[in-house]
Amino acid sequence: MQSRSIILGLGAAVLLSACQSQPEQPVNPTAQQITYSGMLPCADCSGIRTTLTLYRDQFDNPTRFQLREEYMNGSNVVTSAIERGDWEQTIRLQDNKQLEVYTINPGDPDSDRQFLRDAVNAVELLDENGELIESNLNYRLLRK
Repeated sequence: MQSRSIILGLGAAVLLSACQSQPEQPVNPTAQQITYSGMLPCADCSGIRTTLTLYRDQFDNPTRFQLREEYMNGSNVVTSAIERGDWEQTIRLQDNKQLEVYTINPGDPDSDRQFLRDAVNAVELLDENGELIESNLNYRLLRK
C-alpha cells in the first residue's frame, strides 16, 4: 500500500512539473538584408556578374556581407568567387553633401572595396582611393 502511494505521488509530481511553463526563450534578432546586382566591366572577359548582399542587425547596424562575382564569357560563367566578411557604413562630406559609403572587408585590409550609395536603389564601385571611377563603363549595382 505504501509503495502504491509513493508511485502515485511520483506520478503526480511528474505531471505537475510537465505543466509548469517553460522559461521564455530569447528572441532571435531578425537580420535585414539588401542585395545589389549588375554587370561590372572586366579587362579580360565580357563582364563580371556581381551580386552584393549587405546584412544589418535588428538595430540597422552593418554586420556581414556576401559578394558573389561570376566572370562571364558571353552568356557562360567562366569562373566564380564568393567573398564574405564584415562591412561598415561611413558618411563623407563632399561639396556640402553627405555621401554614404559602404566598405566591405573580406578579412584582408588590402582587399577592402568601397561602394558609394548614389541613390536609394543603387551603389557605385569606387576606386582604390575611394573616388568615383571616371569612365564610360558601368560601375553601378542596382538594388534587387
